[in-house]
Amino acid sequence: MTNPNAEAQRRWRAKQKQKRFDALKQPDQGQSDDLYREPFFSSIELDVNWSDFSVPIDLAGMEPPAFDDDSGPKSKDGEFEIAVLRDGRQPFEGKQNSLAKAEVVIGCLIDAASGMALMVNKYKRSEIDQRIAEIEESDMSDADRRKEALKQLVRLTKLRDELEKEIRWTFRRWKTEP
Repeated sequence: MTNPNAEAQRRWRAKQKQKRFDALKQPDQGQSDDLYREPFFSSIELDVNWSDFSVPIDLAGMEPPAFDDDSGPKSKDGEFEIAVLRDGRQPFEGKQNSLAKAEVVIGCLIDAASGMALMVNKYKRSEIDQRIAEIEESDMSDADRRKEALKQLVRLTKLRDELEKEIRWTFRRWKTEP
């Protein structure tokens, strides 16, 4: 029997995690006009680290977002903004400048990577489970076949166990707490 307090705590933590993920896709609310005077887009024109961002995006077969002016974040087709406005909320609440756009890009890339990792993980676990089922249903009357099958089962089980683990990546903070 599960502890109701532990279950409530688990739900609360899940809600907090979802709030953090949602906040990733919003500009930093702590931005101040008098603090960040030079527009972000003009500072990255000369930044040698731009390739640290643009090259991996290019290798993934995507076009890096353009930072040609001080415009704020917006979705590619505008559907997000329309849907959010229907709900009576402002899309991308907060500042509307190139720094806010960069912050939203960071959050969206993290969210997208998390979603893609989940899909790849589910696919691999499903395929491994199917191979395990095939081995278990196979004829193991021959000693050599049984030995090879058990070796494969151990290898596949280790792979599946590895996929059950979570990993953590670290980033420099890009948002500030007010």
